[in-house]
Amino acid sequence: GALSPGVLQRADAGACADAAGCGTGRRGLLLASAPPLLRLAVGVSVSAGAAVLGAPSMAQAEVEPGRLQTLLAGRKFADLTAPIFNIPPGRTAFPSWLEGEWTAKQNFAGFVFPTLPKASVMREVDVPGFKTASIIDFADVGKEEVDYELRWRRDGNNQVVEDLPFNLGSSFRAHLAAKGEITEVRYDPDRDPNRLTALITGTKNAERIEIFVNGRASEVSGNESDLFFASEYRRQVTFSSRVLQGYNANYQHFKTFQRLSANTVRLNVLTACYLDALNPLYFQTIDKPVVIFSHEIALSRRMP
Repeated sequence: GALSPGVLQRADAGACADAAGCGTGRRGLLLASAPPLLRLAVGVSVSAGAAVLGAPSMAQAEVEPGRLQTLLAGRKFADLTAPIFNIPPGRTAFPSWLEGEWTAKQNFAGFVFPTLPKASVMREVDVPGFKTASIIDFADVGKEEVDYELRWRRDGNNQVVEDLPFNLGSSFRAHLAAKGEITEVRYDPDRDPNRLTALITGTKNAERIEIFVNGRASEVSGNESDLFFASEYRRQVTFSSRVLQGYNANYQHFKTFQRLSANTVRLNVLTACYLDALNPLYFQTIDKPVVIFSHEIALSRRMP
């Protein structure tokens, strides 16, 4: 059946950053009272052979669902597991229709707790998304109507890739407004596409963020070129003068891009969040997510 809407009520923007424990502060109160996840992905129903949630329909005989497509269509949220990583992943090559600059209008679509009771998860302060800037792309999880710019460009190999420094700076600034900004991004994808450093001002929760990408995957939906799926598993280490050592966060983005026209794209982002190995609840979940956040983003091409 249809899932009920999941929209967080807004509260004072600085409450989480100033709270002694965000798990029982602003985030805890909001998540404890908010409804569950609304939309999880513009996935493809494998059994029906047609895309759900408004995606273009496809004939079942023509579609050979890939791993990501099948995983997202299954809606078994505990199956969005952390990958076992060994070989460093390369950069994701995006479809040519994403090349260029886009205006992004983002809304929070909800959340779900797929493995542990909500009350158990809410007691954990260090779950990604419960602290400001603990997920660098969505620095204020739950914020409604966030507008920013995104960019994809061609690299030296003529592949369309994400302009990650630009995109992170743009989304971070929009989420935190005057309360936080990325002042510098150190990223050399030709040398190491899986390591990024961001220097930050304006928020007490983060002064430097280190990103380590340990897994990537991407695929086109069978012969349907208007649907593109990508995932990226990250370890984010956040440093602040308020704490003695860095705060570790492990999460994985599952992105579904749906081209609606030459100048409009619908993007759904599922962010599966995992417990750190030092957390006392870790062995109850291992590689399974404890909370999944969903964001819907409408992309409109910026004209020259």
